[in-house]
Amino acid sequence: MTTRLNRFALAALLSAAPFAVSADPLDLSSWTPLTLNYPGGQGFGSWVLSAGNTTVKQVINADPSFYLNNLNQTKYSIDGTWRVDAGTGDDDYMGFVFGYQNSSNFYLFDWKQGTQGYVGRTAAEGMAIKKFTGGTGNGATDLSLEEFWENQVSFGDMVVLAKNQSSSAGWLAATDYSFHLDFDQNPGEIHVVVKNGATTLWDTTVVDTTFTGGQFGFFNNSQANVTYAGFTQTGGVPVTPIPEPGTYALMLVGLGALGFAARRRRA
Repeated sequence: MTTRLNRFALAALLSAAPFAVSADPLDLSSWTPLTLNYPGGQGFGSWVLSAGNTTVKQVINADPSFYLNNLNQTKYSIDGTWRVDAGTGDDDYMGFVFGYQNSSNFYLFDWKQGTQGYVGRTAAEGMAIKKFTGGTGNGATDLSLEEFWENQVSFGDMVVLAKNQSSSAGWLAATDYSFHLDFDQNPGEIHVVVKNGATTLWDTTVVDTTFTGGQFGFFNNSQANVTYAGFTQTGGVPVTPIPEPGTYALMLVGLGALGFAARRRRA
């Protein structure tokens, strides 16, 4: 009895319960915008929520801009749709960030509509999964615009993990695309699927264990009028720090008290 009770208490103290499954679209009202604004750049993003808080639109042609869910988690799946309005007259980046640790360390899926040179680098039309590993967490210092613009080869603190690029691989305006991400459902595995209706545009899996948890968020770079809607989440385990030695001592005291109480009841 005492042994079983102690094991149960230890499991309750050391394990983290999964986040609830999201059958309905996620409420985006608690998410946080962040723009890595560079000197002489294009300014800050503006993320505008819909009345129901399940849709958000980034309306500014901004520097790299994120909309983050503020949940440090792992082992989840995310689904949703996004589109660029017609008539924007632009052909730059939209995408998603995940495994986000800070503004210098994260994974990024981005999608460029047209091949284009900028800040001395050439972005190819199409999609890429990238990893950023800057130093201090101050992205505007650690990460350069060149690292965000490049999507064909690894450069600086950015590593290209996978890409799907061709003269017909860019996104189209006024078109709904669906997105699916499995993050660390299998150890170190990143699975991304992008569809246009029933047509699969990219289905790829990469394995990288640099970040096994972190925040999820939406991403734009130099692209206005991108709408993200109807996102749902399945699974999700909180990532919590390992308790300090003093915390372990308190847990052991608590377990001892539980065991003592059990022995008294049994007696």
